[in-house]
Amino acid sequence: MSARIDLHIHSRYSEDGDLPVADLFALAESRGLAAISITDHDSIESIPDARACSGTSPVHYVPGAEITTVLPEDGSQQHILGYFIDPASPDLQAILKTIQEYRTAIAVKRMEALRAQGIFMDADRVWKMADGRAPAATSIMREAIGAPENAGLDFLETYRTGPKSDNPLMNFYRDYLVEGKPGYVNFESIPTARGIRAILDAGGIPILAHPVFVKNRSLLDVIAGNGIMGIEAISSYHSPEEIEFFTAYARSRRLLITAGSDFHGPTTKPKVAMGGVENNYLQLYLDLREAHEAMRAK
Repeated sequence: MSARIDLHIHSRYSEDGDLPVADLFALAESRGLAAISITDHDSIESIPDARACSGTSPVHYVPGAEITTVLPEDGSQQHILGYFIDPASPDLQAILKTIQEYRTAIAVKRMEALRAQGIFMDADRVWKMADGRAPAATSIMREAIGAPENAGLDFLETYRTGPKSDNPLMNFYRDYLVEGKPGYVNFESIPTARGIRAILDAGGIPILAHPVFVKNRSLLDVIAGNGIMGIEAISSYHSPEEIEFFTAYARSRRLLITAGSDFHGPTTKPKVAMGGVENNYLQLYLDLREAHEAMRAK
């Protein structure tokens, strides 16, 4: 078995993920991965399916989730990966319910903001695309670009057949939904420290995802002080220089180092491949597993 891993993967249980859990295991095996974690957005729904698949797969599996939080110090959105979590944890289930309530309110505001730009939005279609979950940006963007009522809007044609059609959802997101753009809505969620604590209470290991999105690097110390046990230094979002920086930072703080692609499938992030990061060595998984075993032994 090839000694490579990917500990940041999304399934259909993420509103913006494409593939069912079984297909992810098959893809991981075909790509020669030794270990994976399916870390859906604010969801533990994948865990029963993944445990069933792992029973017949040579690929090691880490139960996981990606928790969406807000860092109070600057209001930034920070994602915390929880590994080896117990999905039966009442505290974890409670915060996931709270986050879904935040997501619902944000979805309503995003649709209102896009309507103000002259873009038709059918809320019922958006909810149907989200499969009963609180709609994230993906379903809202699909509605904006694909709704027949918007067929006559020439300014959306760039995402359908024009120069931005190679990655339409990501391009639309950058043009409309990020801070400073016309569809931007201030993001609200639980505080970062609260998300970290819920992961710890669920017996899991909290890891800061793609730390390049911590814009003020002095805040890394704040997040570390909130109780993270590691950082995703090796990420598809990081340049070689950034990987070097975050790896050195993790070592200086005696934090675990993990590697993940943030694979979603062909729709949302078509250029991100499962296992498509450098230095994603099996040893990182073994270190993570050892840390979890040490936690359980206490």
